[in-house]
Amino acid sequence: MYRWLIFLLIFFSLHNASASKSVQRRVAINAELALNTCTLSLSPANLNFQKISLNQFENNATTPQTVDLNISCSWPATGISIKFAPAAGISASNASLMKTGLTGVGLALSWKNSASTDFTSQDFNKSFTPTLTALNNNSETLGQFQLLPQKIPSETIQAGNISTSLTVEVTYD
Repeated sequence: MYRWLIFLLIFFSLHNASASKSVQRRVAINAELALNTCTLSLSPANLNFQKISLNQFENNATTPQTVDLNISCSWPATGISIKFAPAAGISASNASLMKTGLTGVGLALSWKNSASTDFTSQDFNKSFTPTLTALNNNSETLGQFQLLPQKIPSETIQAGNISTSLTVEVTYD
């Protein structure tokens, strides 16, 4: 009786071992990696608003400065989006007014697409898609932005000099 039991156990273990064999298959994968990037340029890269009087702030008589935003890519980039991120943060009362580090003094942001004629108010720290979302040429103008010195509501303007920064983030596929 035990012989049959041992025979059956050996038979089933050999049967299962032969059934679980598999054939290995190999796939050859070759890939070419390429570093495709875009280069951004701001013109001008630095702004100087000169001296602005308290009367100019109070009478909304300040003058904006305009910056061209250009992009140059080594391939036809698509899915372009832009975001402006100020180093000193934004005003609590207006998302398109950045703080400058000097109490009461802010810079208002407006954007103009390359095919447009008018500037429109643009919020900081918020991505948006320009009208030019795909590049046909190697180098193109995405648009222009303006920074306008303005008084921050509910703050008293402090006298002094301003040195602040604004990061322009451009993402693409």
